[in-house]
Amino acid sequence: MILFVSSLISAVLLTLSFPKFGFAFLAPVALAPYFCALLIRKEGTWKGVFFSAYLLGLIWHVASIWWLSFVSCAGMLALSAFLALLFAAFILLAVFFAKKGFCPALSFALFILFYELTVSYLFTGFPWLLLGMALHKNPLLIQTADIFGMHFISFLLAFTSASIASAASERNVKSFLPLAAVILLWTLSACYGLYRMKELGSEEPVRSLKVSMIQLNLPPELKHDESKDEETLDDYLKATEKTAPESELVIWPETGVPGIYNDYGNPALKVLQRFRTKVKVPLLCGLTWAEKDQSGEIRFFNSASLLDNSAMLPRERYYKKHLVIFGEYVPLERYLPFLKLLTPIPSSYTPGVLSHVLDLKREDGAVFKLGALICFEDVFPESAREAVREGAEILVNLTNDGWFFDSPGPYQHAALSGFRAVETRRELLRSSNTGITVLIDRLGREKALLSSEGKSVMVSGELICRADVFSPRETIYAKYGDLGLFVTAFLTFLIGALFRNQKNVMVK
Repeated sequence: MILFVSSLISAVLLTLSFPKFGFAFLAPVALAPYFCALLIRKEGTWKGVFFSAYLLGLIWHVASIWWLSFVSCAGMLALSAFLALLFAAFILLAVFFAKKGFCPALSFALFILFYELTVSYLFTGFPWLLLGMALHKNPLLIQTADIFGMHFISFLLAFTSASIASAASERNVKSFLPLAAVILLWTLSACYGLYRMKELGSEEPVRSLKVSMIQLNLPPELKHDESKDEETLDDYLKATEKTAPESELVIWPETGVPGIYNDYGNPALKVLQRFRTKVKVPLLCGLTWAEKDQSGEIRFFNSASLLDNSAMLPRERYYKKHLVIFGEYVPLERYLPFLKLLTPIPSSYTPGVLSHVLDLKREDGAVFKLGALICFEDVFPESAREAVREGAEILVNLTNDGWFFDSPGPYQHAALSGFRAVETRRELLRSSNTGITVLIDRLGREKALLSSEGKSVMVSGELICRADVFSPRETIYAKYGDLGLFVTAFLTFLIGALFRNQKNVMVK
């Protein structure tokens, strides 16, 4: 019984540590009750460990991503059940290695890390409920992300919980060694954070771009209602005309422009022409683009398009590469057409192959290289890394979280997005339909935030801000990705082997 009670406690603590609750101080101890129960209940069975871990994972995920039920309740439950199954499997592996004599604290932390890496890369990946997200508002402790990425912060949090559990359950000198290691690692992390914050804070930008981002708080279903296209465009144009005189670039969110666009007899071009005649400022916007392939078949793309006054069509376009399953494409649509019944989209989008980088040329001749990320591409570190390798100086995320209203979803999305700025040391502009619209600096801090009466979600308005470009630098993480993390995990495994204790038997 103690295993199941402790799993419930840990699930609640994990849920409370993430946005929108945001009790970050709970994150380092959230898993401690469950780990402690595993260490104390040495007479437990493998079956008990599995089902208690599954219960923890299921409650945690349902309580944290319930907002996906606004799109599909069945999909949310299925995803939560699958992630809980993976979580339980990695807890079993952690217990197995601890049973073989590995240091339990390191074993638990290591396999929590492997769990996160698995869910981040398996199939199309869902790197969402990562422990490190809880610290998104603590810039001092997240600066190591430019070396090891976000997963290393998750490892430290899991190691902290496991070390506390080890010290509390064993109560001998050796059991306190992991806790001493945790204190040392957090101290080193904080010192590195202080160093980076001082170094980057004293650096002057080489040039700056004045930007206005428009957030209209429109119901997401409007994108499928053609009768509202003109009204939607008018609303965007009115908001843009107010901010254009103060801006060098206007940004509208994902699929902000109504209609479908192409470069072959496009009837929807009048929308872009209206913008060109009313506003004399470049526009970066999300729109649906159609192209004919060599066979004459029309393919649809979710695009970020840059429109200036020198061309009828956007000169620069990026097509989203990481599509949302059942939200933007139906897997095996050609062979299993009935699967389209599971999604509201009339036709699947095609993943793009174009560069993330869009070149914005200012009137004085200065060129800004914008790294476009659409929708939830900003939660995937490899997308931001790819954009930076292609030359991006400023990251720009166009998104529409309107489907999830004022639930934890938009807050979690924005929290994850901020880590891309730290990992790549690029400022990140985030334009959202319903929120959160924000400019995040290279340290992961909110530099400018659109809010009204203390709210940043489900509000409308315009955010005018200045995005800075600094001298080019390539971080270790931008260059090597999670390679450094894998090396760290291997070293952790070796350290665990050095602390082997043949008398440690946790389950029968």
